[in-house]
Formats: sequence, structure tokens, C-alpha cells
Amino acid sequence: MTYEQALAWLDSLESLGIRPGLDRITALLARLGDPQRDLRFVLVAGTNGKGSVVAFLSQILREAGLRPGVYTSPHLVRFEERIAIDGAPIPAAAVAELTTEVRDAVEGVTRDGAQTPTYFEATTALAFLHLHRSRVPIAVLEVGMGGRFDATNVGSPLACAITPVSLDHTQGLGRTVAEIATQKAGIIRSGVPVVVARQEDEAMQVIAAEAAAAGAPLVAADSCRIEPRDGFPDPPRFSLTTPDGERHADLALALRGDHQVGNATLAVLLAGILRRDGGLPIDERAIRHGLATAQWPGRLELLPAAGNDEPDLLLDGAHNPDGCAMLAAYLHRHQATRPRRVLLFAAMRDKPADEMLRILKPVVDEVVVTGLPVARGRPPADLERQAKDAGFDATCEPDQAAALALARRRAGARGLVVASGSLYLVGEIQKNLRL
Repeated sequence: MTYEQALAWLDSLESLGIRPGLDRITALLARLGDPQRDLRFVLVAGTNGKGSVVAFLSQILREAGLRPGVYTSPHLVRFEERIAIDGAPIPAAAVAELTTEVRDAVEGVTRDGAQTPTYFEATTALAFLHLHRSRVPIAVLEVGMGGRFDATNVGSPLACAITPVSLDHTQGLGRTVAEIATQKAGIIRSGVPVVVARQEDEAMQVIAAEAAAAGAPLVAADSCRIEPRDGFPDPPRFSLTTPDGERHADLALALRGDHQVGNATLAVLLAGILRRDGGLPIDERAIRHGLATAQWPGRLELLPAAGNDEPDLLLDGAHNPDGCAMLAAYLHRHQATRPRRVLLFAAMRDKPADEMLRILKPVVDEVVVTGLPVARGRPPADLERQAKDAGFDATCEPDQAAALALARRRAGARGLVVASGSLYLVGEIQKNLRL
């Protein structure tokens, strides 16, 4: 199987959609020799901020010389971004080789009467194989959707984390924050420490009850003392004192947005657990340098203009109301002096685009709506109607490249184009910028 054939075979599984449950991934991994069993890893669940926590923690581990493995989703430009070791994406040749093994294993389990695994399940199996065979000393895994029945929720993690929980994927996870928190809390294991971000009360009650029932030590980020420097500049600087009294003074982040302070706090708490319980040599220098150099493309990623007569470009993959609220807060706090801010917006059909647009309306001057290169993308004409209903001066341009060019013209010199609403949009823009 070539690399192209491997991606085509994986893509063919997309038609199966999302099917919660662990039976398929368990059967598939068993057929592959259960590569997850010997893997030491951290599991990160939540609604928003999972990828940022993974980025911070994995960079801390790299700075400690530990050569961590990482598994995240989705990718922005290339499939290989999903699986990395020591910052290097999985080679295309390894994708082809391991996908061949996964495909053969899938054929075996289906012959035995099991259901065909989904795209995410097959990709997760591929990731476990690569991380296991590469003998990584530690891996950091981002939960896909939910937690309790997510394909990553196998094996025994050294620690878990739950980022803020909010309404997203309501058709699959539940209609209330409490119902969704129940799914996220499904990653909690008996005796395994779980670090929890600041939550809405109903989410925290669910998570705390699940941890207590499992006998899992719970470390609440709310118990930390955060001291901002200069009211959180852009990117933020702050000092942190953990619940056990460990102080980290004047930490500087590479990632933008005040909300990244919370994500960085989770990473620091996880690093402390891995040092204490996992015996990993993580010192203050690794924490400080890791936070200062972590990268997470497409999340408040500011790309300066090529010339003085052009606007800057801000890429942010906010794809739900809470994500858009964080983006709006960032624009209000740190980009308010721009002469003009133009939103370039696209969204998936299952997202509340109308609510997302209403949240962003006060912090941008106009919107250009466009399409997505996936079947689940919401038609641009629908987005245009929703934008106008939200009070926007809206323009519809289905072609993404033309839409970006239009948004840039509208924003003008020293202005700002904000591309958001979907990671697929951000990924397509990044892909086109690299051409």
C-alpha cells in the first residue's frame, strides 16, 4: 500500500461516521497485539483547549529530553500532523506501512463478525502502533470526542486532564453541560490523578463525583494562585503557585489569548504529577522553556502582513460558541486598536453558526462568509443569511481563496482579517499559503 492508497483507504472509513463505543477499537487493537498496553501516556479530554494542553505538556517533556509521542486530531494540512514523536510528524512511509497492517487487522476482525472500525478508530490504532514501536518513554493523547466511549480511552494512563466542558457535539454527547461532562469524565480511572480546569458548577459536580467514585485524586486548577504580569500581555506572562505550594515565577507563554493561562496551568500540574508519580526528570527549566516555545498552529495564530499596505491575518479554529467567546475576548482586549477588523467565516452544518456569529459581531466590522471542502460544510448562502440576521454587513464568496483576498482588501492597511468558525477553514488557508 502506498501513502496515497493508505490515505484513500482511511478516507473510505469516513462514511461510517462517528459511532461511540469501545468494542471495535478493543477488537482491532487486540488483533494488532494490544500496542497500547505497554504505553505510558497522559489522556486529555474536554471541549476547548485540549490541543493547547497537549502542546504545552509535550513541549515541556521535549525540553526535559524525554522524546514524547503525541496524538491529536484533526490535522490542519497533512495527516502526518496527527502523530508525532519529539516534534517530528510520522513519516509518510510509516503511514503507508502501518495502515497496511491496520487494514489487514480490520479485515480480520470483520471476518470474525466484528463491526468495521471508524476512521478515527483506525487512525487511533495506527497511532498506538507507531508510538509503541518507536518506544516513546511517554505519550500525550488528545481525546477525540467525548471520552467515555472514545477510541483513545483504552489502556491505563499515568494521569488525566479535563479542560473546560461546554456545549458541543450535542447530538452525540448530550444536550446539557452535565450530560456532556458525564462523557468527558469517562476517562477517569481508579487511583489515576485527574487535573481539572475551571468548570461550570454542573460540570464540576459531575467530574468530582466520578473521581470520588473511582478513587481518583482530583487536582482542581482553581486551587492554584495565578498572578498576572501587567494584566496579561499578548502573549500572556504570569506567575503560578500550585496547590502543593510549588511556585513558578514569571512564566511566559508562546500561545496567544488570556485563556491559555488556564491551559498552561493544566500542563504544569500534569508535569508535576509525571515527575512525582512517573519518575520523569522534569525540572523548572523544562517547564519554563516548554511553555515559552510551545506551538499550536491555527489557534490565535497571528501572521504579520507581507507589506505595509496589507492587513495582518489571524487564524483561529474556534468552532463552537465557547471558542468564539474566547476569540471575541481576545479581539476586544488585544486587537481593539485596529482600524478595521474583517471576519472570514465558515462552519460545519452541525455547529450553531448563528450563535457563533452573534458572539463575534461586537468585535468585528464586517464578515465575508465562504465554503468548506467537506460534505458536512454549511452552504455559504445559509451563512450569509445568518450573518445578516445577526446584524452583520455580510458578503458571500464561496471560493476560499477569493474570499480571503476580498477580506484582505476590506480590512486594508494595518487592519486585521480574522479567519474562524472551523478548523477546516484554517487548514485550507494554511495549505494555500504554503503553495
